[in-house]
Amino acid sequence: MAPPSARAGPLRVDPTNLYSLRRVTDPASRAMTTRENLFRPIHKGIRSMVYELGLRLGVVDFTNLAESNAVAIQLRADLTSAVSSCILCLLQAHSRHEERDFFSAVRPFDPDVVDLMMKEHHEIAQRVGGIARTCDELLAISEPARRVEVGDRLTLEANDLFALYLAHLNNEEATLVPVMWERFSDEQLRTLRAQFYNTIPLPRFEEWMRWTLPALNPNELVVLLSGMRTDPPPNRFSDARRLAEETLDPPRWSLLERALSH
Repeated sequence: MAPPSARAGPLRVDPTNLYSLRRVTDPASRAMTTRENLFRPIHKGIRSMVYELGLRLGVVDFTNLAESNAVAIQLRADLTSAVSSCILCLLQAHSRHEERDFFSAVRPFDPDVVDLMMKEHHEIAQRVGGIARTCDELLAISEPARRVEVGDRLTLEANDLFALYLAHLNNEEATLVPVMWERFSDEQLRTLRAQFYNTIPLPRFEEWMRWTLPALNPNELVVLLSGMRTDPPPNRFSDARRLAEETLDPPRWSLLERALSH
């Protein structure tokens, strides 16, 4: 547990703006930033995913059926699917895993923060459902002018979701991480990390890591994989190492490989 001088201050919430959540911290709390942030790796992967998809939506020709249908199919969500590579499915799955592994652990210590994050998850789920319906509408249209009209609406809806989701990711790190640092030891944080990654179905873990690993800086890569290597077996270190070799460019992989060999 962090020393009292490093503990997070009170949470100040503007009830008119759900996305203004920030913890007021003592300057001494900066020393806490050396501790592991369990949200950061997967959040960096999600941000990379959102940026990439936003770029794809921005350049798609909605009069081209093959091109625009491919984007719509990638976006649309089969929300009951246990494993899917569609981006909306991954965003939904991420929320469920967080609620199961992280929110449930934090709730006894700060239920108000968890309730606010759950409210954001609910709003995100509603937006995801709306975009899925717009994708279905686009896929059913063949007339070019109508496809452009619906495609423009889809782009606006997706951008609204991305803005909401990016703010939500920041809010989680600003509010939940200080509680976790205050209430959990390093060993407890490692246990939570292992539970989060080791219980994700392997195909979904692979999908996440293909987005996450290239988005991490050299130190974050070493911290993540070194941590996975020390997790109790069975752990995901060998899978993460394999995916790092597949997804990182040769200079970055060589640097990581050398760091992991020590």
